[in-house]
Amino acid sequence: SAALKKSEFELDEDSKKLETVVIKSFSSKAVQGSTTDITGYFRSWNYGKTGGKIGRIFKLPYSEYKIDRLKFKVNNRCDTCQIRLHIRRVVDDYPGEELLTDSITVAVASLTMEDEIPEFDLSAYDLTFKENEIFVSMEVLNCTKPSKEDCSFCFAGSEEGEYIFRSKKTMNWQTTDDYTIYLKLFLSY
Repeated sequence: SAALKKSEFELDEDSKKLETVVIKSFSSKAVQGSTTDITGYFRSWNYGKTGGKIGRIFKLPYSEYKIDRLKFKVNNRCDTCQIRLHIRRVVDDYPGEELLTDSITVAVASLTMEDEIPEFDLSAYDLTFKENEIFVSMEVLNCTKPSKEDCSFCFAGSEEGEYIFRSKKTMNWQTTDDYTIYLKLFLSY
């Protein structure tokens, strides 16, 4: 009512301090993980939904980085397998809290080591991390079998090193120190 009769209004100034905004370009690229594409080691894996995970620890020298892609090698004698990606903190050299909040999966058709290497294309996600060590692993959600045929699924690698796994969700983490599985991270930092 009184405001409707006024033709001019006076505003009081209220200043607030805003946080500094930092824009990162992530223009530098790097590749971490397996250095050879030759495969000579196979780790047989259960293709039923067990909650089991297999992966390796990455030590990264960047203060902040994005994961753009992740390549891995498998030998899949099933029709199609659904693989889920996991990224965890490392606590006392073992997998800790899950850092990846999205459920990111990829379908892997029947293939051998001579076929194209499957990968997670993560460019659509904002997977930015500051941890110097992360545990990257995969979980086989399920596989479809060829009709009346046996089905087998293996993770592959060739380099000496360590991988960490648990065959079932309820089991403790175990390590091997002979050969590691093939995992290659493509990063921006």
